[in-house]
Amino acid sequence: MSLRWSLRRRLVSSVLGVVAVALGLLAVLLHVSLRRTLYQRFDEELGAEARGVAARVEEGPDGRWEIEDETDGRGVPEGLWYGSDDVPGPAETASLREGTAATLTLEDGLATRTLRLDVAPRLDEAVSRPSGRRLVVLVARSTAELEATLSVLAVELAAATGLVAVATALLVSGVVRRSIRPVASLGRQLDAIDAAALDRRLSTAELPTELAPAARRVNELLARLEASFDRERRFSEDVAHELRTPLSGLLAVTELALARERETAAYRDALCQVRSIAAEMQAMVESLLALARAEVGALATVDEPVDLKELVDGSAGLLNELAGRRGLRFTNHIAPGTRVRSDPWALRLVTQNLLANAMAYTESGGWVTARSSPDSGLWLVVADSGPQLEAVDLERVFQRFVRLDPARRTGAHHGIGLALVRTLCTHLGLSISAENHDDGSLAFVVRVSGHYSPA
Repeated sequence: MSLRWSLRRRLVSSVLGVVAVALGLLAVLLHVSLRRTLYQRFDEELGAEARGVAARVEEGPDGRWEIEDETDGRGVPEGLWYGSDDVPGPAETASLREGTAATLTLEDGLATRTLRLDVAPRLDEAVSRPSGRRLVVLVARSTAELEATLSVLAVELAAATGLVAVATALLVSGVVRRSIRPVASLGRQLDAIDAAALDRRLSTAELPTELAPAARRVNELLARLEASFDRERRFSEDVAHELRTPLSGLLAVTELALARERETAAYRDALCQVRSIAAEMQAMVESLLALARAEVGALATVDEPVDLKELVDGSAGLLNELAGRRGLRFTNHIAPGTRVRSDPWALRLVTQNLLANAMAYTESGGWVTARSSPDSGLWLVVADSGPQLEAVDLERVFQRFVRLDPARRTGAHHGIGLALVRTLCTHLGLSISAENHDDGSLAFVVRVSGHYSPA
């Protein structure tokens, strides 16, 4: 099972890691710098001591060298080794460079800094002819005390680095905790939102600028979800309401037919009524399925030339019985050969619903016309003799199951057709609007949304 770290732990660990590395590098650089400085001062003192030793050596008239202030006063014929209790014995000096201090281990294993000077000795006042010999001075000093000091310094730097790292961790933890409070607040607000509380929104008043855009997008998503849930709820209620009427009709017809023994003609009449009601319900269900598929973009479309006059004539032919029963006159003003490029099935469904709506809701004995002018952007105009719609209903008429003025609520339609027409038009890249004309007619106008390309 993998260990999942919280955002706070990740931020604190990341910052602490960076700080620890930076402090470690700083401590190392500081230690190296101090080591170099201390050794430089150590070497300077060593050089001063070597020059002091050289100044105490004097060459006499007989060419011998003498050391001032020495108790034994011995002369040294060929060379000089200046020793002390802390620096015993001679050391290997072949690798030493003149005037440069170096770390050298003496015969007894003592680590020292050793400096070699090659100078001319100081001459006695009685010397008239110098011997020309050079004086080699070797001065060595133990580095044990210096290394001990550097070791203590290293420990102190390491301890200081650790303390600063711990203090930084505590400080960063507090800062991060304070900084991610808005994230925790967002999480609590989101936890409180469910299907029954989609009207809630995330508060963006105190959010940092980095989180505010994300919160606004979530609020926009919640708004769309709320609208979708409300739409589906209303849709379910409307479907239940619309189905209740035909179902009640079915029950009434069947209960009446079964109430007593009847003649064959009466049963046939009852079955015809049942068939009519079932056909109405089937039409509503098919429209609902087509509407649902169109709204989710599940309709497969093709783009091919469509003859509008033939399409309108074919759709109107299916409504001849309705037009004859209501005494309507239909005229197709679309010129022969008028073609557009679109999906034939979807455009046929648009045409059938517009014509069916006009013939079902216009006044009896009225007229219905169809015309088209693709070159001017008008793909299809279906007009009827009225009655017209109220201005507020010209847009509402395209909603599902909308209830309009009683003057246009005759007929047996289920209130889905125009909603399906608008959805299909949007799917085809078209727009549709309802318009009241000055002559008292009502027209549904299908326009091309973009640039029109002839078929």
